[in-house]
Amino acid sequence: MSQLMNEADMQKPVCLITGAGDGTGAAMARRFAAGGYRVALLARTQSRLQKLEAELDGSRGYVCDVADLDQLRSTISKVASDLGQPRVAIHNAVLGEFKPLLAADAATFEKMFRVNTTALMVLAQSVVPAMISAGQGALIVTGNTAAWRGKSAAAMFAPTKAAQRI
Repeated sequence: MSQLMNEADMQKPVCLITGAGDGTGAAMARRFAAGGYRVALLARTQSRLQKLEAELDGSRGYVCDVADLDQLRSTISKVASDLGQPRVAIHNAVLGEFKPLLAADAATFEKMFRVNTTALMVLAQSVVPAMISAGQGALIVTGNTAAWRGKSAAAMFAPTKAAQRI
């Protein structure tokens, strides 16, 4: 974080975003920061985090690979310790590899499922109890049309996004 937060900043709600990359994650971070939130940015790449931290006052980046569920839990705990419990948590992290069914492999599918779906469950288990206690909060999942229909080259991706949706 580029600057120390004062007491007024610490009273602002927290939004946690997995997959804080250059596209949807950055757009959501900008929107929530503009709405008065301190934003916890989770991404695998330090340089992306530094870029967003420099741009968004009150944001803090955390290097985290959500496929490592223990690292994800630890990072969420660190966010709560550093900034406070998230009022909003957004699962935007995604892994996609596009191959037709007969070219797909189980190991890749399992890794995609872990990032796209299992990490969402871990995120929810980590943040929802505090939201329930506070009587407020939101868990948001970004998605795409693959959650509604598959295409021949999305034999591994579509099922993981459909699992998120349901």
